[in-house]
Amino acid sequence: MGVEIALRRMLKGFYDSAEIATVPQISEREFGIGDFGKKISSRHLAFKNAKELNTFLREKTPFYISYSSARYELPAARPMEKKGFVGGDLIYEFDADDIKTDCKSSHDSWKCPQCGSSGKGNVRECSSCGAGTKIDEWVCPECITETKKQTLRMLRALENDFNFSDGVQVNFSGSKGFHTHVRSSAVQKLSRAARLELLDYLTGTNLSLEAMGFVFSKGSVSCPRRGIAKGWAKRLLAKAQAAFEAGDADRIGVMGSVLSGAASKLLKEKQRIISGMERGQLLSASGVKPEKFWKSALQYIASEEQLTLDRQTSVDINKIIRVPNTLHGSTGLQAKIADVSSLNGFDALKESVVLPESEMKISNASSPKFYVGGKWFGPFKEENVSLPSYAAFFLLARGAATEMV
Repeated sequence: MGVEIALRRMLKGFYDSAEIATVPQISEREFGIGDFGKKISSRHLAFKNAKELNTFLREKTPFYISYSSARYELPAARPMEKKGFVGGDLIYEFDADDIKTDCKSSHDSWKCPQCGSSGKGNVRECSSCGAGTKIDEWVCPECITETKKQTLRMLRALENDFNFSDGVQVNFSGSKGFHTHVRSSAVQKLSRAARLELLDYLTGTNLSLEAMGFVFSKGSVSCPRRGIAKGWAKRLLAKAQAAFEAGDADRIGVMGSVLSGAASKLLKEKQRIISGMERGQLLSASGVKPEKFWKSALQYIASEEQLTLDRQTSVDINKIIRVPNTLHGSTGLQAKIADVSSLNGFDALKESVVLPESEMKISNASSPKFYVGGKWFGPFKEENVSLPSYAAFFLLARGAATEMV
């Protein structure tokens, strides 16, 4: 049996018993589907209701199905201008590929198509000839944890800074990250420019300390008082206070670009410095220029707080994105909706497994050690192996194994 046929049969087994009812105002959404090895093969599809969508999934069994963040008068019309825009959700996507993590050196690998050199890690430029490389990217619990941390930070910013808490839904992408859907009525008519401005705020793009109320003069620095500071200013001051309360001289030194001796002096003054924040003053210690220290420290904290969001997904009103609770055709994992209140404990690579555990034999399996379904598998190097069906799908779909034995 061919790989594509075998995988589609497993997908069909899921959709035959599943009920996908995760798309609000479904009759106003555009849908797109993808085939084996191609995430979008056709779009401009529309369904009157969830029943019609589920019938389609059972009969056609696409490898991927996505829907529009926008709502339209005529979602199946083409070209896009004829659809008639009604409103649009905000979609924010975090992908592990875009976030720097140490684990990439253990499970990613690269190869240069120009000279044939290869190695471990997420290396974009060949170390031998300088040409662009082809990267084989994998995902592990550490990767997913980092995308989850960023998602949680963004959710806090959306709620605290914009009062966006109602109408917010988060789901695992089915592969390497998380999608956040903001469906509040307040965002539906936002223009592309407004969405870009909101994205820049969330990601900390082009932040201005002065615009936030920080004033740097020779020998003194003033700031918004801790009790009334809002948004980014509040976060920066809270992180600065936490650094002093922790008493970590190394961190203080790195933040403020000062030597260890100066950092120790600052820590001796920590109670005075923390009290100063409450009054709207950023104080220093003898021999440490406050304007230089605080500008460096605040910029450093801001860089730590910046979010690595997919910009195109966030501002493109015509973007289509995976339907929550459907399957990702490259992994066999469910794009599972997660409870926002318990997202921190959500084990995406385990809880999104919905395909069978029955054993499947596959040939020529080659992969680093990988985690799925709460278990570790591999590493494999051109081996014939027997794996749970969900793990076999994971390798077959990405071309890391060739066929069933």
